[in-house]
Amino acid sequence: MFLAVMVSVYADATGGLDSLLQQSRVELNAAMAPQLCARCDIEITRRNDSREHIVANAIGGRRKVRGFFCRKCNSSAGGKWDAAAANQLNFLALHLTRRRDRGEVPPGHYTTLPGMPVRVHPDGHLSFPRSAPEVVERGSGVEIRARVTTRKEARELLQGFKRSYPKLNVEESMQGVVEEQKYLSEKVGDVCYFGGPQSGRSIVKSAFALAVASGVVAQTCNQARPYLKCEDGEPCFGYYYERDLVTNRPIDRVFHCVAIKGDPVTGKLFGYVELFSVYRMIVGLSDQYCGIPLFNSYAIDPTSGEELDFDFDLSLTEDEVRTAISNQQDYTAELVLAFESAVAIAQSRSFAGEQMRVAKVAWTGAVAKLGLSPGQEMTAEIATALSREIVSRMQPFLAHLISARRPPTIARPQTQACPEK
Repeated sequence: MFLAVMVSVYADATGGLDSLLQQSRVELNAAMAPQLCARCDIEITRRNDSREHIVANAIGGRRKVRGFFCRKCNSSAGGKWDAAAANQLNFLALHLTRRRDRGEVPPGHYTTLPGMPVRVHPDGHLSFPRSAPEVVERGSGVEIRARVTTRKEARELLQGFKRSYPKLNVEESMQGVVEEQKYLSEKVGDVCYFGGPQSGRSIVKSAFALAVASGVVAQTCNQARPYLKCEDGEPCFGYYYERDLVTNRPIDRVFHCVAIKGDPVTGKLFGYVELFSVYRMIVGLSDQYCGIPLFNSYAIDPTSGEELDFDFDLSLTEDEVRTAISNQQDYTAELVLAFESAVAIAQSRSFAGEQMRVAKVAWTGAVAKLGLSPGQEMTAEIATALSREIVSRMQPFLAHLISARRPPTIARPQTQACPEK
């Protein structure tokens, strides 16, 4: 089946049977040869295969590839590159509720524009960080004042103080814990910088991994490989916003995508990487490509883990690829527009989620307070009382909705759009 696909593609390109059979033998031999690590050239085995994610798992990538990096290279380099990229993308990731194969997403620490510290959680909700406890002794008792984010944290705090105050009754003290929920009126801001040598290598690794998974021999990628192997390697990626390369881009969802194209006529093998529908980059993989005409892509919605099917137009000229990789263009304005579009989608989803949460909590609380039971007849009197109770419980949300003329959460990318070398 592998040979049949190769034959069909190559025959269309050349029409020559003799050269067709010769090329098929070459490709078959390459496929049967041992796979070597793209970075250190050690043979990849089942035991040392890292099964690298095409898009970093830390920002919601799911699909993995075999035979690309050994475990040692992934541990010493690949994992660090992905961690650096994930850290720079954390503000967007938290607001877009990323889902990962493994591990919990920690909250991010930011400040409001006036300078108040807040924590942003993976589902986009905000909380104030814990405050240092204040202890005031009053006669034979003690008063503890502290701000925590959950009742669990309050219990842990009291249990810690019980070691110093053995007579402290944790359960009784928990009755005095006051919960307060309110909507933040100040805007939360962050400078969303993306670039640098570590994050840059994560981008190149994504396109490189998809190319290897598509049958490209890693050792033939004379642009991407030296950049990943050597600390002083020449960067081979850059922003690209001249036109939209995703021809059927959805306007209501954020995504990650990676696409590659190989052209033996021009000798160019390059990739396109887009993260959170904001950061769009061209990656040079090889300028000596001599394989078959090649195209492959991978796209995923990081909020759900759903793989997406997009159409790409990678008909870039050699000059366009060269210009993008050399970072000769300033795309600050285009980057800001893409960022604002992604944030608007995040805010819309956040609002819808909060609306559903508030309504559910209000309904549950109202039913419990009125002592209603399943199957009970809904009289006019009960309906009126229930409506009033629900509206009363939703009042903070409704008041915030009316008073907030602009969304409370904003962020702006760094004004310099070119990736740092």
